[in-house]
Amino acid sequence: MAARSSTRRPFAWTKKELGESVLPERRRLAAALQEICRHLVVTTQEGATLTHPTQAQAAEYLKVSETTLTRYLQGQRVPPDQVVAFIFDTACQNAGGSQNVGITWEEMRDLHIRAEQERCGNCSRHREAARTAGQKLRALQETHGQLERSAAERDRELRELRQRVTVLKQETHRMRATQPLPVAEAGPQKVREAARAASLLPVPRREGDRQQSTNETVAARYVGRRAEELLRGGRPDNTLALLRHTAEASTPTEVALLVTLLRSQEQDDLADNLVHIYARDRHDQDVVRTALILHERQAVADAEVLLRTAAAHPGSALSRAEKSGPPR
Repeated sequence: MAARSSTRRPFAWTKKELGESVLPERRRLAAALQEICRHLVVTTQEGATLTHPTQAQAAEYLKVSETTLTRYLQGQRVPPDQVVAFIFDTACQNAGGSQNVGITWEEMRDLHIRAEQERCGNCSRHREAARTAGQKLRALQETHGQLERSAAERDRELRELRQRVTVLKQETHRMRATQPLPVAEAGPQKVREAARAASLLPVPRREGDRQQSTNETVAARYVGRRAEELLRGGRPDNTLALLRHTAEASTPTEVALLVTLLRSQEQDDLADNLVHIYARDRHDQDVVRTALILHERQAVADAEVLLRTAAAHPGSALSRAEKSGPPR
């Protein structure tokens, strides 16, 4: 005996509105599912036949949840193959044959295949977009890592330069403190003591202090090697800063050795800059000593340029020293 499930308009629940985001092939499949569900006749466990079942009764009859059935009919989800086949076979059986449901199984299967392909194509586009975004992210991370490594390397080089300047300044102060007092400034007693010491040690001081000469040579070689490394690395600002610190903290012997070393390595631009900076920034007494050492080492041209440059900047270093001193 057939019975109606409610007084509502029959199969009103099958007429679902499809959202604007539902893709075209999904729309066609959802419309076909809505149509064949209108042919369902539900037989309850008590034996009652419901020719116009509710959505809840139809969902239980089709062995799916009511929410899942809603998503199928709204095109939000594409049902699996076996679910589509089960819904179609059940509707055909209830309607008395496939000719009564308005669509053949081949047409229904074709709609389902197209909806599946449309979903997979959309997923492929999302996967491609995600892959491209991942590649960009990895590239940005690699660039960020390179910048961090470059910054760390620059910080390390700067610390090395500062440590080297500190060592050079300490060595300069030590050697200046141990230099003997010139004869012109010493009293009669100090002159006699210097003469007595000279008679006991006839070796000249410049040639006798081998440890000092070795230290100055090592210092000059270090600065020359470091300047060459910075120049090869494309860092002219750091190279110029190193030359300025060297001109400020090095002894006349170290500067003369460094100039000759740079000339031997064909680093003429570095040598020219060092000579110019040293002659401009150091006291005349240091400049003269350096020029004398260069002349002794057959670097006559550099000695001449050093003196001429110092003459072109008279009193520059002395003026700065006087300004920094206490007022008279």
